[in-house]
Amino acid sequence: GCGNSSVSFDMFSCGYGSITNIDYSAVCIETMAARHADCPGMEWLQMDARNLAFPEGAFDVVLEKGTLDAMMVEEKDPWKVSPHTASLVHQVLKEVMFQRC
Repeated sequence: GCGNSSVSFDMFSCGYGSITNIDYSAVCIETMAARHADCPGMEWLQMDARNLAFPEGAFDVVLEKGTLDAMMVEEKDPWKVSPHTASLVHQVLKEVMFQRC
């Protein structure tokens, strides 16, 4: 989930010309797409990281900045997470694994 982070715009400003941003929140995606409407090559999609809608090998790099942290917010110890949280994290990582070349 890209959230409202400036990372994508910072990368765009450094010359990365094809950046796909996803987030679970439609409001977040709409806001960020409007904020960066003048950045050709930046795509903003409302999507659940546990069920990505991209073909296998669609990306050269997948950058995760804080999505897994957000999924673990209720955990007391990041090294001993609940089975529910472990399942969520595993599903996201499994989805991402198939998105790389």
